[in-house]
Amino acid sequence: MDNEVVVYSEIKKSNGKTKLVETELKGKNNYYDNDNIVFYSVEQLKALLDGITNEFHKLAVLLMYETGARIEEIRELKFSDVESSGRIKVLTLKQRKANKIYRYLKISDKLMALILSHRLNNKLNDNDYILSKTSGGPAIARKSISYILKYNTEKVLGKAYLDKAHPHALRHTRAVHLLDSGMNIMLLKNFLGHSNISNTLIYLKYSNADMAAAVDKANNILI
Repeated sequence: MDNEVVVYSEIKKSNGKTKLVETELKGKNNYYDNDNIVFYSVEQLKALLDGITNEFHKLAVLLMYETGARIEEIRELKFSDVESSGRIKVLTLKQRKANKIYRYLKISDKLMALILSHRLNNKLNDNDYILSKTSGGPAIARKSISYILKYNTEKVLGKAYLDKAHPHALRHTRAVHLLDSGMNIMLLKNFLGHSNISNTLIYLKYSNADMAAAVDKANNILI
């Protein structure tokens, strides 16, 4: 399961309880109006994360990047969604289905440590939102999340990079980096929670994955 992104649907049982059932995402066409995207290079993102001194800011940016989740999906994440196995359960909000759709995604030890440290330092519990600063309080607003990314991008990378300083750019960044790392397009579709593969295919033109090397490797399998 380490190399898979498995998607689950929440099904209501006759006794009123729910269970998670593995599913495939399907839906009507939902093309991007504009397929020109902006994203951080690996070097830019590493410099950004290394330069963030506020631990809560670093948590927010790394959480957005590693999950590749939409901003409202990020705001919905609670500590109860984090598993000790190093996976996090992300509710897919743009799937217009009767049953809730979740993505179970693997996160790094670095992100896990930031989550646990934030929880401990602020005395938060399972039912609290990860991006909340007080127990029982709401997650920080969309505007605040956008500010965190804009503030740190300008501070660390400079004003020339502010065109990339919006939360959805981190989603684009994660998609391109996963393709560059060898993830296939169908797994990426599930990872991002896309209902239609057309939305995922956009990222192929931005990937630096070496197609020639891949073809040569495949050609040499039987030699």
